[in-house]
Amino acid sequence: MKYLKFLFVVAISLQLFSCDEMEVLKEVPLDFYSPENSYTKPVHIETALNGIYGSVRGFYNGHEGREDIHLGTDLAMGGINPATRAFGDYPSSLTPTSGIVSSRWGDMYRVIYLSNVILNRISDIEYLTEDEKNEHIGEARFFRGWAYRTLVFFYGGVPIVTEEISSPKRDFVRNSKEEVLAQCVKDFLFAATNLPKISDVAAEGRLCQAAANHMLTEIYLAQKDWDNAIAASSKVIDDPNFSLMTERFGVKADQDGDPYWDLFQRNNQNRSAGNKEGIWVIQIEFDTPGGGGSKNHWSAQSQFERFIVPLYWYLKDPDGVNGFVGPTSKNGGRGIGNVRPTDHYIYEIWQSDWDNDLRNHSRNIQRDWVFDNPNSAYYGLKVSENLDLSKNDTLRWFFAYPTKLTTKGDHPAEVIQDPATGVMFGSAGATYRDRYMIRLAETYLLRAEAYLGKGQKDKAADDINKVRGRANATLVADGDVDIDYILDERMRELDFFEQRRLTLSRLGMLVERTREYNPYSGETIEDHNGLYPIPYSEIERNSEAVLEQNPGYVN
Repeated sequence: MKYLKFLFVVAISLQLFSCDEMEVLKEVPLDFYSPENSYTKPVHIETALNGIYGSVRGFYNGHEGREDIHLGTDLAMGGINPATRAFGDYPSSLTPTSGIVSSRWGDMYRVIYLSNVILNRISDIEYLTEDEKNEHIGEARFFRGWAYRTLVFFYGGVPIVTEEISSPKRDFVRNSKEEVLAQCVKDFLFAATNLPKISDVAAEGRLCQAAANHMLTEIYLAQKDWDNAIAASSKVIDDPNFSLMTERFGVKADQDGDPYWDLFQRNNQNRSAGNKEGIWVIQIEFDTPGGGGSKNHWSAQSQFERFIVPLYWYLKDPDGVNGFVGPTSKNGGRGIGNVRPTDHYIYEIWQSDWDNDLRNHSRNIQRDWVFDNPNSAYYGLKVSENLDLSKNDTLRWFFAYPTKLTTKGDHPAEVIQDPATGVMFGSAGATYRDRYMIRLAETYLLRAEAYLGKGQKDKAADDINKVRGRANATLVADGDVDIDYILDERMRELDFFEQRRLTLSRLGMLVERTREYNPYSGETIEDHNGLYPIPYSEIERNSEAVLEQNPGYVN
């Protein structure tokens, strides 16, 4: 495993400095970090954990190269040459040598390695209280469980490593899917017991018991352990510290809007803003070193806006004049339209409740634009009513998108190039806002899935209707609840904030749903593409044992 081996070499190199060939070489340096003093205090563990939080922040950030979480599913397709790029052509996109296949593997095993380092060395560190130590252990075990959960849904069974490895190892073998899921349960159970309650976390964005119980629910669902899934999710739902936001709140509560819209306004994601729905929120600190947000370039931060908002500002009016002054905050920002939602998301899932469901309101899904170039004879007129989109829509330029992917009308002043027109700098294009990793609405939908698995459709409908009721949507009847309805409801509520590929892979429905709802990927996806291949580079380097490839792939 390339990433593991790299880290092993580093570990070995560090160990060489501690050889006691001569007594004088045992002197411990005090003015810089070394193997002898890097893990001697709780603050060192805190620093190491912060590094893992940073790694997780980059897990999916909207960049097309990281949009495998959504592309090639029932949710999204490529905006540029969708038949050949971005999982439009599955056989060429998903091979054992594909870059995304090896990077996902390497990223997760890096999190596992760093977690194991903490867990191995923390026993020698003196803490003021055992609770403080167990909290740090709980965070490390959460991250390890989260990484294995991600790996098992991407690849199926993978090698389980629960100890820090300090020498080269080339004999990894795959554990079964069931064994990996069992390891996830162990880690999340410890985390759920030892992490603080949300009311006691040290800072916004830190893990809490509810995050672990939410993840436990997902794993129990994968095991078809309905009762434990219901029990774990109920611990979150019944916690008085959490509730769905059903009333207006936050920085724009006095403006035209709705509670769902409020959830995604800038500075509204954390509990300090009165938000009781966020369970785990990734912190994006704008223009702060290491904060994941920068005015200088979009690549340092969440890039949903850049890659999933259409390239509307390239559209010309019927006379061939530029219809827009450029990319502006009021129009959704500086999108380039590389990733496009499927028609299933844009149209089909809303048909039965188009005018009632607030999540489909124009402030939550933008479906049209107004020409804003004063030099155009069509200034102030709608694009859809004045362009023959069959000629002008290249998939990339004009499509509906959820406005929560951008900070529409609220970009930082530092990314506005011309305050008079609102045109943004070329370095703009990020989503300048903290990002939900886990939100209570999803916990309700997971519990609904567990109730459905147990045959209790009435209770499943009750949980779904908690979410639909907040959106003013028509409530679902018990008899209409099935797994496809829940998946559509997840799409309505979570869209690109869901790790869609992992959800569908967990359910074994990726191939089925992609064939039904993705016009490009659905033509090329093959049965074995429900799982990623094991990276060929890892198989090749694992020279002392066989790291078996997933069926259907050729090394």
